[in-house]
Amino acid sequence: MTKKLAGLLALFMLMAMLAACGGNGANKPTNEGTTPSTTAPADDKKQPSGEKKVIKMLGWKQSTNNTVIESINKKFEEKYPEYKVEYVTTAPDDEYKQAYKTRVPAGEVDIFADLSAMRLSPSDWTPGAKVPDWQQFIDNGLIQDLSDQAFIKNYNESDIKDGGTYQDKVYAIPAGKVAMGGLFYNKDIFAKYDLKVPTTWSEFINVNEVLIQNNVTPIAMAGKDKWPVKLAAMNLQAQLLAGGNQSQFIEGLWKGTSKFNDPDAVEVLEKMKTIQDKYTINGFMGIDYGTLTSYFTGEKVAMMVNGVWEAGAVQAAKPDMNFGYFPLPATDDPAKIKLIGKYDMTWYVTSNGGNTEGAIKWLEFFSQPEIYQEFVQATGFLPVQPNIATTEFLDAEVQPYMNNFEVAYEIKMINRENIGQHLEAEGIHTEYLAPGGEFKTAKELADVQQKEWEAAAPK
Repeated sequence: MTKKLAGLLALFMLMAMLAACGGNGANKPTNEGTTPSTTAPADDKKQPSGEKKVIKMLGWKQSTNNTVIESINKKFEEKYPEYKVEYVTTAPDDEYKQAYKTRVPAGEVDIFADLSAMRLSPSDWTPGAKVPDWQQFIDNGLIQDLSDQAFIKNYNESDIKDGGTYQDKVYAIPAGKVAMGGLFYNKDIFAKYDLKVPTTWSEFINVNEVLIQNNVTPIAMAGKDKWPVKLAAMNLQAQLLAGGNQSQFIEGLWKGTSKFNDPDAVEVLEKMKTIQDKYTINGFMGIDYGTLTSYFTGEKVAMMVNGVWEAGAVQAAKPDMNFGYFPLPATDDPAKIKLIGKYDMTWYVTSNGGNTEGAIKWLEFFSQPEIYQEFVQATGFLPVQPNIATTEFLDAEVQPYMNNFEVAYEIKMINRENIGQHLEAEGIHTEYLAPGGEFKTAKELADVQQKEWEAAAPK
């Protein structure tokens, strides 16, 4: 009996082993979309149809930028059919920052663009400073070192150094520079009322008063998204803080020699309140960025606060519109007028997304002068590659001001950890001023900002 039972047991064990072997055959469920194993053919183009390598790209919603990136993606896929680019976008600014903060560490992104270049890195005089996201990513090994990539040489050495280098290694490619501290203006409306581009604060006020007297709403801003309001404020900051030396003002905040409620900082808030209260379209705090341009092209206003990147959208919406651009003046000294800006759309390749190789291949394709030329022409960015032609709009309306171009406050400012809501995201947040906000005067908001700065100081 014992031998018989032992024989049956051996038979059952053999059947189980055969069944297990059979489970590795054609009837096993497939796991489509995974990275091919190391035994896959070295030439990706020989892979069976449907097994393309996906490049997961993350960006933010901006119609002009999105259109040209999608065009470049299509051309990339035509040249490299083994790849498929999945381009996902979110709302800009805070929502986008939250998206990459969660998706990059989770390995859900192969390539993404930051909203500006490397910035806000702590200095020896900023104890307890907030460490920027890009630096945290690099320090934790989540960003690919691009230093040895040949396409780096396509860019201006100074721009790569200023916008993409950390600890002597290249980790990012800034796609271009943008000016963003000015206003688009309708040249036909200005001509109708014999108005000239203002070069002083008094002239700017006069332009607005003449428009109001003729029942023309002067300005549109997108207050619902908050960040567009900062564009005008930052041009005021560059001209007013510390007499026009905002770097000195920022360093002074850390060293205790300047404050957010100093007269120059309060003047920035007061002048923004004047613009918001007297000259901006009613209900601007309810206007979202996506519809802002329609107020300008629809001639509901004479001017629009926006960055130069929106020129393409204006032209697309109304090709025959006669419009220009000028920096917002903050003082009555024309020599102090400045146009602020930043590096924009800075590309990073992740090390943990699953397709680092494909992401680098895309960036190499993007960096070709003819492809980069297409991108610059569409977006209105000022190029960071040599011998790249800009648009007629930039040549005529922006280049004349570039001698007084300065990096914006939000790029220079090094913030403290756990800063209060009235100073977060390196802004001054004039949306908190009445009537839309809680503070009736600029001084009240400035006092709260200074208290929040002091409260966030390291203990």
